[in-house]
This record gives sequence, structure tokens and C-alpha cells, in this order.
Amino acid sequence: MRRSVLAGLTAGVLSVALLAGGAASAATRPAAKVPAARAAATAPSATTPNHYISNLHGAVTGPRSVGFNIFDTGSSKQQIDALPSGVRALVWLGEKCPTAADDAFRSTVNALANDPKVFGYYLSDEPHIGDCPNGPQNLRTRTDFIRQTTGMRQKSFIVLSKQEDYAPFRVAVTGISYIGLDPYPCSVAHPTCDPSKIDEKVGLALQAGIPQTRLVPVYQAFGQTATSSAYYNLPTADQMQTMLQRWTTLVPHPAFDYTYGWDHQSSSNPTLVDSPSLQALFQGYFG
Repeated sequence: MRRSVLAGLTAGVLSVALLAGGAASAATRPAAKVPAARAAATAPSATTPNHYISNLHGAVTGPRSVGFNIFDTGSSKQQIDALPSGVRALVWLGEKCPTAADDAFRSTVNALANDPKVFGYYLSDEPHIGDCPNGPQNLRTRTDFIRQTTGMRQKSFIVLSKQEDYAPFRVAVTGISYIGLDPYPCSVAHPTCDPSKIDEKVGLALQAGIPQTRLVPVYQAFGQTATSSAYYNLPTADQMQTMLQRWTTLVPHPAFDYTYGWDHQSSSNPTLVDSPSLQALFQGYFG
């Protein structure tokens, strides 16, 4: 359930946002300033210092003030190098069905391989083995190239959503650095949210042979009440607190966590940008 990555997040847009100090608009307004003590009292403490946020659409100031320090970007070096101090890029090079590394892919990675602002590459969002029978072996050619070219400094990442995809796309097969899991517990079917979905997906991933140390929590910070789908609900701060506690128990020391997402898209509205209380909770959680 991924976005059209970076629609509107061009180098020019990002540069304007930085020069203007992140002038507020519906997509870029800064996070609400809530006392840190209040937020910290209602959330556990994050066990990773790395926090990824997607669907920025040019926002800089708001996500940074909440504590996000890995930003969703495209492959423009100018755009990546314009990120604020302390922020790195997870570069979207994704495909629904991974194809083998080609000259365009190799050229992109070669251009960014020594850039300290690049954390890694987002290579696929929710690929399904039934649709992509060659996906795992094709993905392997991409992860091998990243590892060989960057000396393992830069990482590779995918998100999986279905149990049947866990074993085919596991680390041992694809060579992927990290795998995100996206249970999305809050929906019309579960109006008070169902955190047991987190337990279920983590348990199935471990059974499929994905090491706990390679798992990345994906936090549901979106709903669909303002879209035609109207199935998922944006969590409240209390509901998110429960989910964060569950994640920190099941995946206590991830390399990073992933919050989906900051701004709207056709399949997700409202999102984190609409909820000062969720922003405050994450502010306290990230510390």
C-alpha cells in the first residue's frame, strides 16, 4: 500500500522548502509543539535512533521537528544532498515486481554509492510471489550489486504484507538488508484497533526464516475516511501508544522504524500531518 513516491518532492521543491524554512502549507506545516514531557509520559522509548517517514511531498520542517531522520527521496543527488543536517535518504528505486539489475539501476547506485547522506534503497513495496515468481532471484541481483558497490555501507529494503511472500523473499534468498512488516491494525473491521495483528505477522515472519534483527516495524499513521476506500482508520494517540509498546516488545532493536506516512495520497487520507496528537506521541517516543 505504497504511494506514488515523491510526487512533488523534486530537488527544486525541497530546496525551496529548505530556503523558506519549510513554509507551512497543508503538506508542510510544522508539527504541533506539545511539551515533550507530556508526549514522553504516554509512549515507550524507541529502541532505534533511526526513524523513516514516507510521502513527504516536499515537507521538511514538520517531519524533522517530530524527530524523523530518514526521509523518503528519489535518486537525485542534488535533492539528497539538500536534506537537512542529520537527515539521510532512503532512496526509492522500487518496483512492484522486482526486475534484474540493469544498466540504469547500476548507474544510479554507482552515482550515490559514496554519498554519506544515503542510508539505503527501497527496492520493492509489497511484492507478491504469485504475481512475481522471478521476483526473489531478480531482487538478489539488485541487493548483491548494492552490497558489492557500497561495501555494505548502504542498505536495501522491502516491505512485505502477505504470509505467502515471507519465505520466498526472506533474507537468505534475496540478500535484502531489511524487511518491513505492515500489519495496519486499525480499520473499519477493527475500530478499536487489533494489535494482535502485529504479533501474528512478526510470528509468521520469524517462522518463515526472517531473522528478528532484519525486521523493520511499519507504524500505521494513516486512515482512509477521506478516500473512496474508507477501510483503514487513522489511529488515535492512545491506540498508537499500544501499538508502539507491542512493537518494542516483539522487535526490540530494529535498525530503523518506518512510519507510513506524512502527507496524503489517493489511498491514504487522513495521515500524520493531520494529527497533532500523533505527532506529539512520536516526538516523545523518538526522544
